[in-house]
Amino acid sequence: MKLEKDYKRKLQLKILDIVKDIDKLCKDNNIEYYILYGSTLGAIRHKGFIPWDDDFDIGMTYDNYIKFLNVCEEQLDKSKYYVQTPKKEEDYYLSFSKIRDITTTLIEEGNKDIDIVRSVYVDVFPLVGVPNNKIKENILKVNRAFMLSANKNIINNKILRGIFNIILKIFGRKRILKYTTKRCFKYDTNNCEYWCSIADGDGYEQNKMKRNIYGKPKYIDFEDAKLPVPEKTDEYLKSIYGDYMKIPSKEQIKAREHTPCYLNLNLPYNEYKKEGVRK
Repeated sequence: MKLEKDYKRKLQLKILDIVKDIDKLCKDNNIEYYILYGSTLGAIRHKGFIPWDDDFDIGMTYDNYIKFLNVCEEQLDKSKYYVQTPKKEEDYYLSFSKIRDITTTLIEEGNKDIDIVRSVYVDVFPLVGVPNNKIKENILKVNRAFMLSANKNIINNKILRGIFNIILKIFGRKRILKYTTKRCFKYDTNNCEYWCSIADGDGYEQNKMKRNIYGKPKYIDFEDAKLPVPEKTDEYLKSIYGDYMKIPSKEQIKAREHTPCYLNLNLPYNEYKKEGVRK
């Protein structure tokens, strides 16, 4: 499919509409959350989306994550939004959730051959506590690695990915996800000095941070909205990106781009699935 020249900006604005609805939902239900990763970076460096970025990440502590998913099921407009979780779709292989706008269609390279709902979305990551015990923390690392191995192509190390793929073939993806999820989410963030994003593919040490770095969500400008970032934003971004104000090279930008296989912001996904629409 040939994409329009300005497709990325239109996609960003559609994503922002979802984020605004999520923000209102969280405020109405006293759910604290943060915009994370490239979304935080965009807020600080660009006052909005990174120009070449076309996704959006939010995160919250695991107790808020469970509350958020329940509230979404109860209060989001089901004619517009779909709450995508590992429990709801057999072929959904990720260990985190997505809020999808089902009045649109978005097919990506990673899911073009998978039978799941595919439309414009926001990623929702759970933040979990890191145990204050080295042995238990090492067990958490192993479970996190297995969880990520169940997320297709997220582990970058080819040797490790190969080992985990063998184990996956023996035990099955769903079984591994269920087992590791239960063990990764067992530590209460209120009782742990460090937090970690379990479901992201970047390195463990990058994602492990003192909980006071997240702290109280701090609302700052993002496009025409105000959205919450971690309280110690500079420390958060340095942990993830290092010199985060440095603009990456064209090669680095291209390596991280998510060019859609198919995008239609005006075609509901259920219409896309009908015979004759798919191209």
